[in-house]
Amino acid sequence: MPSVRFEWNPTLVDLRREVCPGARWQKQGRQWIMSETEAKQFLQAAHARLDYQKWQARIRIEDITWVVGFVRDAPFRLPTPDRALRSR
Repeated sequence: MPSVRFEWNPTLVDLRREVCPGARWQKQGRQWIMSETEAKQFLQAAHARLDYQKWQARIRIEDITWVVGFVRDAPFRLPTPDRALRSR
């Protein structure tokens, strides 16, 4: 089950309640646990809503950070550093 994180944003909080009412909050990891389908639906809905409102946000699903909303070429993945470089 994917873990989903995003900075507090009232639009995303409301959207998470609408799109993924069954998601579980994991307090220790400070993340939402939802099915893969719910995570994809949340990402798509977040992009559409934020694009319409001319806002943007970053949503992290597992180890991938997505930029959604009112940004050129959004939604898109941010490049992730090579894991070998992170261990140095």
